[in-house]
Amino acid sequence: MGHLNEVNMGYLKHLMRAWRLAFILLIHGIFPEIWKTKASDEICNKSDATRRYLLEKHYNIKDLTL
Repeated sequence: MGHLNEVNMGYLKHLMRAWRLAFILLIHGIFPEIWKTKASDEICNKSDATRRYLLEKHYNIKDLTL
């Protein structure tokens, strides 16, 4: 699975992280004043692999010193 290799995660770890983020976003969607930055904090602070993936694939940034 290409995406799992890109983010350096196994299937179950990836699944649990995705469900955790989905839960955070669900609660924030229902109650906007709760967890205003929690989802982005989870994504950006978890691992260098996730940060690298986001910078390269979604923002087209190759300079990883940012």
